[in-house]
Amino acid sequence: MRASILLSILALLTFAASSCGTAISNNASAASPEPVAISNPPETAEAQQAPECRICNYDFEKYKGELTKAEIEGLLLALNDEYMATATYEQVNREFGDPRPFVNIVRAEMRHADRLKALFTKYGVAIPENPWPGKVPTFKSVTEACKASVDGEIANRDLYTKLFKTTERQDIIDTYRALQRASEENHLPAFQRCGGGGGGRGPGMGRGPRGNG
Repeated sequence: MRASILLSILALLTFAASSCGTAISNNASAASPEPVAISNPPETAEAQQAPECRICNYDFEKYKGELTKAEIEGLLLALNDEYMATATYEQVNREFGDPRPFVNIVRAEMRHADRLKALFTKYGVAIPENPWPGKVPTFKSVTEACKASVDGEIANRDLYTKLFKTTERQDIIDTYRALQRASEENHLPAFQRCGGGGGGRGPGMGRGPRGNG
């Protein structure tokens, strides 16, 4: 009789332990958090602001001159930059009645483009037309355009720093250096004054308008 009672008690204890373990397991499963989705990191500022080149689809296989592919690409990037600036200045002048310093910018940028075109001609590289008119940003005011131009001047300076590495030809390097110096030493300060001083952060243009030079 006593043995029968002990067996019954053991059976009840075993059942209780089993039920408790099941409940703990269920609760643990319910409390397990869902995996956290990790989003892809955002693009870097450089990637987001990289200027678009609308004239870089060059047919290198047809070129029979002495320039390397890297040298031709450098010239195309530089001319694209001057083309975009020219189109931007012309638009600002039309919209705001030839304000300073933009009234002088178009002439300066045309001179810059002409210096680059002379290199295209010297080395037998076909000169592309300017594809930028009608495809540049618009601004609410001259001040806003000037602020955007501050960012553009900095980007332009950095572009030429990179282009120095694409060639060892002194005539090309001298041209790049002259255009970079005009941008950094003359144009950047002019647009900082026009925009009220300090940095830019206007609507992005890839690069911004530049002043006299």
